[in-house]
Amino acid sequence: MDTATAKKKTGERLKQLRESLGYTQEKFSEILGISVTLYKKMEGGSYNISVKTLRKLRETTGVSIDYMMFGEGKEYEDIWLLLQNSENHIKLKVLLRLLRYFGYDSRESRLETEQELDIGEKLEKIIGENL
Repeated sequence: MDTATAKKKTGERLKQLRESLGYTQEKFSEILGISVTLYKKMEGGSYNISVKTLRKLRETTGVSIDYMMFGEGKEYEDIWLLLQNSENHIKLKVLLRLLRYFGYDSRESRLETEQELDIGEKLEKIIGENL
């Protein structure tokens, strides 16, 4: 892959990361400690991401450098880290999409809730007896 294509692909991954976290270009550039102009050039694929910025991305979002640079990495780990660092409304959107994808059986949910309540009551009783 030539350099121009590699920069463009890296910029696309950077944009995808930013959007998945729900940030504007301005806010994300602030988080990374770089100018908005520089950030827009990196996201647009006309400027390489510096090592310093890659480290900051890793520290603040948990995304792997291998993924950012080459599109490779531990997908599940990266997804988990993205979710951990996301705002609650993003987490809820993901949860709703998963429920739609896998389906939702309210009967199973009720049974699980009843079991959790039963276990909770038993734990409270045990704790109360030992105080």
